[in-house]
Amino acid sequence: MPNPTAIFRRVMAACVAVAMTSTAWAAPAAVAARSAAPEPLQYVALGDSVAAGYGAAPTRDNCGRSSAAYPALLARQARGAITLRFPACVKATVDDVVTRQAATLSPETDLVTLTVGANDLGVKQVMLACQSRARVAACRTGHAAINRKLSSTLPRDLARMMRTVTTAAPKARIVVTGYPLPFAHTRRCVGVPVQPALRVRSNQVIHRLNAAIAEAARQSRVRYADVARPFSGHELCTARPWLIGAEGLRNDTVLHPTAAGQAKGYFPALVEAGLAGRP
Repeated sequence: MPNPTAIFRRVMAACVAVAMTSTAWAAPAAVAARSAAPEPLQYVALGDSVAAGYGAAPTRDNCGRSSAAYPALLARQARGAITLRFPACVKATVDDVVTRQAATLSPETDLVTLTVGANDLGVKQVMLACQSRARVAACRTGHAAINRKLSSTLPRDLARMMRTVTTAAPKARIVVTGYPLPFAHTRRCVGVPVQPALRVRSNQVIHRLNAAIAEAARQSRVRYADVARPFSGHELCTARPWLIGAEGLRNDTVLHPTAAGQAKGYFPALVEAGLAGRP
């Protein structure tokens, strides 16, 4: 059987070449030919609606998986050198990854990507409650619950999830992502009906969530992809946001990455964090 490490390097070299160009995310035929391998890389994409690409492109999939999701982008750029298993699903929590999605992993899995944690906190629901003057108590209770989870429950659950994934896929390269900060640091925010104080508080929550995910990844010796940096300048309240704003309230896609956010935010962050280089 071909050496999985050699396959990994060839596939990822092609993906890096694509990510570092300014073209429309299409690998040249020569690069695709060089990265061909006798057996494809076994890739499993775990996580929530962000990993699924919900809102980034039209889809009828029950889990919200779309062709614009970063796992789908990665598989396409590999031009047949990757076999994608895609259990990521809308509303997924850390426990869903442990109890359901991790069953798709195996000792033959070569690559795992993972985005999850925001649904455990219910950030979006708390934000909506805090926008209503009639729901002051729900807002206060929601923020207290988020603080408790970030201080105790979530770090423990993230550690358990990391152990589950690394045990189920012991030879895999594992890359865990964070989330972009939702709002730019600005007083004016045209078209986004969220008060400045709530925008600041929401960013603080996501920052703490990212820190918890990064620490769990560090302790588990897996790679962490910081997406807040590539999204900087493209949050809500900017001229060209890579996140869906108030228009997403109708179909529950608000705060999800757009197709540009998936392709120019998540995809390069994954490549930079650990899809390139030595396994």
